[in-house]
Order: sequence, then C-alpha cells, then structure tokens
Amino acid sequence: LDAGVLYQKIISVAPMMGQTDRHFRYMISLLAKDVRLYTPMIHADAIVYSDKNFIKNENHRQKEVGIQIAGSDPDVIAAAATIIEQHNYNEINLNVGCPSARVQNCSVGATLMKEPQRVARIIERLKKTTSLPVSIKTRIGVDNEDSYQFLYDFVNQTSSAGCEHFIVHARKAILKGLNPKENRSIPPLDYERVEQLKNDFSELRIDVNGEVNSIEKIEQHLKVFDGVMIGREAYKNPFFLAEVQDSFFKNPTNRKLNKLDFVEQMTEYIKNEVKQGVSAHLITRHMTQLLKGTPGAKQWRNLIGSDKSHKKDIDTLLLEIS
Repeated sequence: LDAGVLYQKIISVAPMMGQTDRHFRYMISLLAKDVRLYTPMIHADAIVYSDKNFIKNENHRQKEVGIQIAGSDPDVIAAAATIIEQHNYNEINLNVGCPSARVQNCSVGATLMKEPQRVARIIERLKKTTSLPVSIKTRIGVDNEDSYQFLYDFVNQTSSAGCEHFIVHARKAILKGLNPKENRSIPPLDYERVEQLKNDFSELRIDVNGEVNSIEKIEQHLKVFDGVMIGREAYKNPFFLAEVQDSFFKNPTNRKLNKLDFVEQMTEYIKNEVKQGVSAHLITRHMTQLLKGTPGAKQWRNLIGSDKSHKKDIDTLLLEIS
C-alpha cells in the first residue's frame, strides 16, 4: 500500500470482555504502540451511576485508547460521554453487535440493530454532547434480519444522524440458540457484504472485523476497507501485534524482540502495580501465551496461569523457566 494511504488506515484490537483491561492494553502498547486499543464494553449506566474512577485511564504510554459503551437511553449515554471526556479517552464506540443474553435483556448490543431510529437518536445526542469521535461497532445483520437492505438502512439512518465511522463484524448475530462464543464462529463470514457497504458509503470510514489473524489478511482488507479490527488472535498470540507494528507502521517495534526481555519489562510493570495494591494475578493472567513457541513455554503457562502465581515473588517467575 502507498505510505500516504496506509497512514490513514486504522488497525485496532477489538474490545473483549474480561480481556482488554488496562493491564492487557499496557502490555500491547509495549509491543505495538500504533495499534488502536479499546476498553472492554462498559454499560453507560455503570459509568453514570457507579464509581466513576473505574473508567480512569492510567495507560500513559498509549496514544490512542477508545472506550466502548453499551446502552439504549440517549440521555444516559450522553451523561456517560460527559464523564468519559474527563478520563483521557479519544473515541467513544457504541456497541450494537454484542449478542449475549445479558445485554439482550437490557435492550442493548446487537438487538439495537433492529431499532435504527433509537441508535440514530443516541448518535445525535452524542454528537451534541461530546467533541470526541463517535463510532459504531455492529454486525451485518441480526437473526432473520440479514438482508443487505437491512444493513444498508441501519447504516444510512445512523450515518445521517452523524456517525462517520463503522466497525463491522462480517457475521450476523444470532440472538437465540447461540452463545457469544458460538456467535464468533458459527454464522458464516461475509466480507463481500461489508465491501458492498463500503462501496455504497464511500464517504464513511468502514473497518472490517472477523477472523483477522494474519498479515496477509490485513494487507488484503486494507486494500478495500479503511481499517481492520483484530479480535481473538491478539489475545491468543500477543506477539502477532508486534508483527503488525513492524509491517504497517513507521518506527516499527523490533520483530526480533527477545520474548524473555519483554517479560522482564512486564515484570517491572507488575512490581509497580503490586505496590499500588493490585494483585499480580490480574496482570499475569494475560501473559500465559507470551512464550508460545519458546522452550519452557508449557511450564510458564502452568506457572503464571495458576491462582497461586500472585503469591510468588515476581522475580522467581522468570527463574523457574530459565
């Protein structure tokens, strides 16, 4: 790709519940400083009515951190946006794609695809309330509402309300009969549907999501779309993101980065967090795949993934596999 064109593209890591917390994001920021990161999905009600400090962004190394919110009440979401602006996030992403039963019961997530007018009202309120960029993460359809016309109408109404950036998981959501994990693999991928959307809305930023798990796939997608969002591969193989950084951005991270040296960098981070009262296990649980393909990797996974790992002196973690 032409360097000028590539500079405008976005490569990001998907929001993942229980995974993309601030410790994981810090780890990834060391490996791939130019990859855009998002928080896990946070309900707008929790931001407005609970302890507001829990959304505090402490990852000073990260230049770009978006916050993904869920909700269906435009007033509450607008109030949440006002709070978010105080915490150094630089994008608000509205989840209109999560298929879990828990969010369905709250009329948020993928079920909102069936209410484009409500989503449009949310976007209108956000645009009036915050100067932060606003994006929507969605799917290509939901249940039997899976025609291209359905997707077109959803994007048409919500973009008319002011949304200029859509991240589209190239699968439909099946709300009854499949759990969230199954919804990530059983509904077939349809990249062509997303490409048709980009052709019809060339003025919008359209990113694609769904089994983006190789440099080759990213290269192919960036010829068509404005960006790609990487999901489970980022968590299963964090060093894949170092390859992404090396392949697509200026001032690349050294692809030959010694994995043990990197773990030592994380060890310093863990020590500092433990001094602040954070359990080491909350951080080390994200590190089980770091030594994949390295001698001693299995021993490392067993050690660092165990509940007892947080009771060990952090320096001994490396010694036990050396």
